Amino acid sequence: MAAALGSAQAQSAVSTQAEAPPSSEPVSAVASAPAKAVPKLEGAVGLVLAHKPAFSGSSDRQLKPQLAGFVRYGRFTLTGAGGFTTRRQDDVERGLDAELLRRESVRINLSLRYDPGRRENESDQLAGMGNIEHTVRSRLSLRWEPGPYWSLSLASGLDLLGNGGGYTVEAGVSRTFVIDAQHRVILGASLTGAGDRYLQSWYGVTAEQSARSGYLVYKPSEGLRDVHTSATWRIEVNPQWSGFASLGATRLLGPAADSPLTRQRNGWSMSAGIARRF
Repeated sequence: MAAALGSAQAQSAVSTQAEAPPSSEPVSAVASAPAKAVPKLEGAVGLVLAHKPAFSGSSDRQLKPQLAGFVRYGRFTLTGAGGFTTRRQDDVERGLDAELLRRESVRINLSLRYDPGRRENESDQLAGMGNIEHTVRSRLSLRWEPGPYWSLSLASGLDLLGNGGGYTVEAGVSRTFVIDAQHRVILGASLTGAGDRYLQSWYGVTAEQSARSGYLVYKPSEGLRDVHTSATWRIEVNPQWSGFASLGATRLLGPAADSPLTRQRNGWSMSAGIARRF
């Protein structure tokens, strides 16, 4: 009888050990472990070097250095040029941005962006076209992450000062590939359309401009502007330093492609930057 009882107790102990969780810590300790806090104030300052067409559709190219970076406090971000991210790997909207809504897979942002316009002296191909005035543009964007590392976006921009900027709309998709804790690659594509005022400012030719430049008069209607694809490599050197390198290709479509100003429908650009986080 005693032997049988001892055997039963041994079997019960073995069964209990087999059903126990494999973790070396108590379940309660694992469940109650605090999540890593996201800093309320953070930012970065750095430098970006870009090689791109002198203007959309141009065959001239320019190499341009720019100061870049951002400052974020809670839901608000002030950003300059650059492709940097926050400590939690969030992309930051260019300009003055407010995060209106953030759920598990959805973000809605509203931002104000300075648009420097276009200067006639940026390229000999713009001789006689005059300048496009600078303005401030609003941008309302929706981002949805339907699955791990996938992102779909929809955005609309509007010229708030009425300087001929009109409106634009953009739809995009991106996929992130995490190589390791320090490296990741992001592939993206977007399709952009615009209203007739925007397209007239950037791709149209008035009678007065035609007389000065020699281009044929051209009055585009609203429609597609371009399709853009990109590949970006991001590196986290350490908690303070980060960098990126990006290569992009653009094909002008519709009224933009038909413009007399368009010397090349296909264009490419590349940029690289480094930043110090704080």
